[in-house]
Amino acid sequence: MGRLGIPNDAALTGGGVCRIITCIEPHPSSSEPDAPVESDRNLGGSQELLRCAAQSLANAGASHHAGGAGESIDDEISALSNFANGVSIWMKAEAVREMLEANPMKGGKEHRVAFLVDQKRVFKVADARRLATESIFDYLTDLVLSNHYFDDDIQLEGFCQEGDRLLVITTQPYISGIHPDWTELRAGLARHKLCDPAPRSFGGNFIFDDGVLGEVDVFDLHPNNVIQDKNGWLNPIDAHFYFHDREARIAALSKLDLM
Repeated sequence: MGRLGIPNDAALTGGGVCRIITCIEPHPSSSEPDAPVESDRNLGGSQELLRCAAQSLANAGASHHAGGAGESIDDEISALSNFANGVSIWMKAEAVREMLEANPMKGGKEHRVAFLVDQKRVFKVADARRLATESIFDYLTDLVLSNHYFDDDIQLEGFCQEGDRLLVITTQPYISGIHPDWTELRAGLARHKLCDPAPRSFGGNFIFDDGVLGEVDVFDLHPNNVIQDKNGWLNPIDAHFYFHDREARIAALSKLDLM
């Protein structure tokens, strides 16, 4: 069973140290990243690669940056580009476009989406400057937390430079099903031990009790971000987690041995 009662065998592996980056010379977040070396590499990402990419941003683009949000995101993109160079996971823009065009799916505001037929996974491409979260760090750690709590298998596949835009490329298992209505959503998420603190609203905000962290706030769980499978089980696909600030988020991830 999953950590919130989800019947799935997938689990986040690895301890607090990212083995992938133990041999990489760190770059200061303020330094200019080297030019990306793109490749025709096949997909072969992992949850640990996702976790390590998130960890590489822990000290980059902090919210108190004197230059404001614009410079903060610049810092994060620089740090993430350095990380991508260190583990050689740049993908060619042409290859990414071909994958998106082969079997396109309807995406939201954050992602361009396609179905990878052979792998039975969903291919998702996000522009680092157009994320729904306040930072790239929040975006990546939300995915890490989804793997942890919902036993998902979101994997970081790589990055792509498309003009002046940095694209973050992930995949996750394809789930066949339907989007529930609000009544089904609330009832189904209750089986996940997720409680709606304002049942008369339609905000998609839920709370659950974690044995390590205590009360955890999850938001954006509206019907379009949840899939009900053929067994009637609800599967969150784009959950976000609320923390008061970056320090609180990092402290929570550390307590969970995810950073």
